[in-house]
Amino acid sequence: MPDPMYPIGPRGTAGSHRQRVEKLKRTIDESHGMWGAGDLKYAVADALRLPPPQGDPGRLDGLAASYSTAADRLDEARTKVAQVATQHLPDAWTGQVGEKAAAVVKASADDLERSRNSFNRARYQLKTLATALREAQTLHGQGDAPLREALSLLHDITVSDAPDPFHWDDDKMHTAHTRAKEGIKSILDAAVKAENAGRAAARELNSLAGKALAGRFKNKGLSAADKLVITDTTFSYSDTTLLTPNDVTRAGQFMDRMTEAERARLDALLADTKSPAERAYLMKALAAGHDYEEIKAFDDRIRPHADDFDWLSQRISPVQLDAASGGKHDTGYQGVTWDQGNRNSCVAASTVTARAMVDPLFAFQLTTGGHPGDPAYDNGRAARDRWTKESERVYSTREDTDKDDGMTNPESRQVADDELGRNTGAAYDNRDLHTRDERQAALAEIEKRIDEGKPVPFSCENEHGRHQMVVVARDGDRLEIHNPWGYTIWVNESDFLDNHMQGATDGQYPNLVSVRMPR
Repeated sequence: MPDPMYPIGPRGTAGSHRQRVEKLKRTIDESHGMWGAGDLKYAVADALRLPPPQGDPGRLDGLAASYSTAADRLDEARTKVAQVATQHLPDAWTGQVGEKAAAVVKASADDLERSRNSFNRARYQLKTLATALREAQTLHGQGDAPLREALSLLHDITVSDAPDPFHWDDDKMHTAHTRAKEGIKSILDAAVKAENAGRAAARELNSLAGKALAGRFKNKGLSAADKLVITDTTFSYSDTTLLTPNDVTRAGQFMDRMTEAERARLDALLADTKSPAERAYLMKALAAGHDYEEIKAFDDRIRPHADDFDWLSQRISPVQLDAASGGKHDTGYQGVTWDQGNRNSCVAASTVTARAMVDPLFAFQLTTGGHPGDPAYDNGRAARDRWTKESERVYSTREDTDKDDGMTNPESRQVADDELGRNTGAAYDNRDLHTRDERQAALAEIEKRIDEGKPVPFSCENEHGRHQMVVVARDGDRLEIHNPWGYTIWVNESDFLDNHMQGATDGQYPNLVSVRMPR
């Protein structure tokens, strides 16, 4: 039998816990006066049925403690391995054998240090989530007393869902409404706190998992030592990501498909590299789908500057992902920006730049024309002309080429498949982003795909039209957006969820429309 204090009424369960609380809060806020008493009573009763935010803070604390213990043990092992690298390698290990041994030991120490740091960050996230969840559950409980008081008062002055003409009391109704608002506010604050904490923890833990690159290298022909040394290159230059998780996975897959002779040639090429950056860019080229001859020709051109990271980065990574500085950064080469201008070619222009981020040979061709150091080719204006020509090539694939119109969502999806999918292995789907629920669902997947190394095109609109940009990176709760007007800019995750994207478009296109989601 139902509790007689709780009237029976419709209680939709669709949507998240926070969404159900928000709906009840709107009803409670708007239900006042004699003719709002019935709606208020049902809403208060439904609010009292809401469960507290789910989760066990104690278990999360226990997991955090386990990660802390693991981090301490990794630190002990890292210290011992580092000592081997600096003090105990046998003097007899000279030449290539000694160099390889040193490289493996260094990579092992680096990997142990990264693992320790990751475990510590995971511990922090779990502790933070446990604290937030504990506070949210307390907040939820604090809403119980005022809601029960409100429901008791409402029973005194109503009959079923209507005001009781014999026992009606304006003062009781006013008090019930006030107490109901207090109670539901506490419950909503709890729901928001729990959801935000859960989303933040999931975002950071997924990011940590995505950075476990060596575990993604499934190539059966590589030893564990080889995998460590190769993946160690992606962390060799501060926080610059040279190899993404998707690069590592695809490079391993392509190596598995090689004949023994092809593998031998590639192994020799990689072994002869002059710097970790050179090796990483060769592996990235392999991941982008290039064969040995193409990679060898590329290496011949960059080899004279292989130990000059800035030279390599400027020509092979023209879109700089600098999380530390934030703000807006021009996209282009040698001071000449890559800007779509007055053409309605945002889909094509943004996609061409995104392709330059995932295909080092394509990027190198754009910046240098294949002739690094030759001022007739390797200059900012010539690079801009090549980028414009590539953008026009992609723009010409639209269905109606007689008009200078933008490209549709289906055309954008096909362009993403053709231009990005060839290098990342991803296929793209169109998803709507009209509602907060759609944006919330999409955001977690966008972050995951970006962590993997797959650019994500999306569209915004105003009353006059639409504009495509690309999510190219993320840092915590910030997304880095490439705008084909010639720059990248960081926006907060909350701007994406709340449909406030004008910050990425100089105030012009605030409303999200759709996303081309890699899969």
